[in-house]
Amino acid sequence: MNLLKNQQAAETIDSVYIDLEAQLMQNIVRHLRGWEEPIATDKWLMQKLAEIGKLNQENIQMIAQMSGVSVTAAERMLNEMAEEAIKSTEPGFQYLARQGLITSLADAKKSKNVKQVMKNLQKQAKDTLNLTNTTMLHKAQEAFKSLVQNTAEEALKIMNNNTSGTITGVESRQQALRRTIKQFNDKGISGFVDKKGRNWTPEAYVNMAMRTTAGSVANEVQTARCEDMGVNLIQIDSHSGARPKCAKDQGKIFSLDNTSGITEDLHGKKIKYYPWNSSSYGEPDGILGINCGHHKFPFVPGVNIQRHFPTDDLDANNRLYKQTQVQRALEREVRKQKRECMLFDELGCEEAFKGASVDLKIKEKQLRDYVDNHKNLHRRRDREQVAGFDKNVSAEVVRTNKKYQKELAEKIKNDKIISEIKATGIKGEIKLQPKEKIDVSDFTFDDAHINKEREHKVTREEAEKFIKEADISVIRWEGRFVNYYGPNGAVYIDTENNNIRTAFHKEQFDEHTKKMREVLEKNEKD
Repeated sequence: MNLLKNQQAAETIDSVYIDLEAQLMQNIVRHLRGWEEPIATDKWLMQKLAEIGKLNQENIQMIAQMSGVSVTAAERMLNEMAEEAIKSTEPGFQYLARQGLITSLADAKKSKNVKQVMKNLQKQAKDTLNLTNTTMLHKAQEAFKSLVQNTAEEALKIMNNNTSGTITGVESRQQALRRTIKQFNDKGISGFVDKKGRNWTPEAYVNMAMRTTAGSVANEVQTARCEDMGVNLIQIDSHSGARPKCAKDQGKIFSLDNTSGITEDLHGKKIKYYPWNSSSYGEPDGILGINCGHHKFPFVPGVNIQRHFPTDDLDANNRLYKQTQVQRALEREVRKQKRECMLFDELGCEEAFKGASVDLKIKEKQLRDYVDNHKNLHRRRDREQVAGFDKNVSAEVVRTNKKYQKELAEKIKNDKIISEIKATGIKGEIKLQPKEKIDVSDFTFDDAHINKEREHKVTREEAEKFIKEADISVIRWEGRFVNYYGPNGAVYIDTENNNIRTAFHKEQFDEHTKKMREVLEKNEKD
């Protein structure tokens, strides 16, 4: 069983828990629906806390359903690992038996040592998964209670800090939920709490436990077969990207009785072997330890050939290992962001979904760029999937991000135009293509100033037309004066006195206004 197969074997089980965590979180957010109801926040809090019993029953059903899948997957994985371990060693043992180098060849299927190993490891795997299931059910209830309580506290805080009194209970809950759900998504639902009180994600704990158990199957089954046959020497395989401690031990030959010396291979080549207890075996980050992808194989003097060799370039080995860890961290960030999109979609909060969608595309680009810039890495899209992030959510993310990118490009272009307009000498707050224009139907029209004094020869109807045609406005004196400029004329409005104070045709534009119009026309062509 090589490193890749070992990882893939664990992923068939941890992927179940990645999906289960996402489904539990989606169900929790589903119970937060109704935040927009026009009721007081304290009443909303009591209503949500009353749903805990129903939530628990739903979560129990989800966990029970996924538990059957995970146990079946674990048993299948263990059996496949054992069969492969036996398959890799049996031809050698059969050869030894034919050559008379071992006294008897015990049937692997009848081996008491193998049966005991499998029984112990299957129980270990099942206990691990049961512990994870129990922890997730308990932590899901805790997460829901914390989420609704934190949301209520945050909403009340927003209300109290809003001295103007314009924010309603619904609006404050919406703002609070955007913050608390992001925190909820960042934290997730714990699958294991270690002795130091640290919370492990279900994926991290199950992956670690299953990789360790998967490695143990091959190692323990082979040890059992060695005991059946009386074989003492073992060889450790080697691969690129090994951890520092593993890299020092890989490729070497060790003795199970902890002796050292020189042995020979099939061709009479002298090979040094080391005591098994001199290796890093038994240390969490050592050879055959937690998340280790190495395996051991029987080595019979005068029969085997040393197939694996110690790593020469430890620096290159360590670099590749670190790169794979960075890739996995980036994949976790992508999954977490997809989960946030899914949760806000479930909640029905469009503005929060928009922000989450934009962040997702940023994180996907970070992952894509990192993999593209490291030739020894490849994209693993199966490790980026999230339950609940279906085609509909994915399509909405794409649509939302395209809209955002279009708006962003438009903003960059408009900022450039505004900067060029200010350079012409125009003063005030400049707005391009103003959407909400002032309704001047009840405003007075200063005909004495506009036509008799200034002789602009503009009627009220023409002035209102200039406002409708205006593609730029300039706000001055903190909103008291608003000037509208269009291709055919301009209008100045006094909002304090509800008065159209002046209006004039394009032929009467001053130099600043003409230059401003030139900037607009130039950018329209670009």
